[in-house]
Amino acid sequence: MKKLVWLLVLINLALLTYFNLDVVLPSAPNSAMTAIHPEKIVVLSPQQIATLPKKSPNSTTSKVTTAAASTIDVTIREHSSTVSPALASNTCYEWGVFSAVNLTGAQIEASKLSLQATVKEQTSLEAKRFWVYKKPLRSAEAAQAKAQELKALGVDDLYVVQDAKWKNAISFGIFEDEQLAIKLLNELRAKGVKDVSKALRNQSGGHASLLFSKLNNAEVLELKKLKSQFPEADVKEVRCN
Repeated sequence: MKKLVWLLVLINLALLTYFNLDVVLPSAPNSAMTAIHPEKIVVLSPQQIATLPKKSPNSTTSKVTTAAASTIDVTIREHSSTVSPALASNTCYEWGVFSAVNLTGAQIEASKLSLQATVKEQTSLEAKRFWVYKKPLRSAEAAQAKAQELKALGVDDLYVVQDAKWKNAISFGIFEDEQLAIKLLNELRAKGVKDVSKALRNQSGGHASLLFSKLNNAEVLELKKLKSQFPEADVKEVRCN
């Protein structure tokens, strides 16, 4: 009986050992993981080690901060592009000053653009303007050729006048402040522009300007395109009443 018990014990031990060989005996090392190729080993010098890229602990934080800043910038730009047109559409403008003769023509041009305007009477002092110009040339072709010559000298802000009295003159600017007109006159002469003059305009009475409310940028640009027809008039932003 004892022999039978010991035999069963031995059989159980043998079975237990057989099914747990991977635990009892050490497994062979993975050749793919432990293979070493001596010919591929390179010893780095201190200089080479110093040139190796170093990972900054704050690099992740910096990237997140940069991404967040970019997102905020894009949001601000989108908001600005949305708000700007609305602000422009609520801005009032004054176009003038016009003589009594030219006021009617200006009103006709404004109506062609479907723009409603109110007339603002100007006193002689308010209407006074200082004009920097070149005297009328003999023909439109000559005036255009002269304008191209002046642009080659670096003078870009000019236009050929179409007004009957000053037709084919070249205008460089009209100012309320005489000192600004003198400054422009000196700058033009320094660039080599000859026979340029400064004169006082709108000296007689009966002048007025046109007031527009809620113009958008495109409508303001259309008014400015009429400069050659009304050289004495400027478009400027004013406070809405």
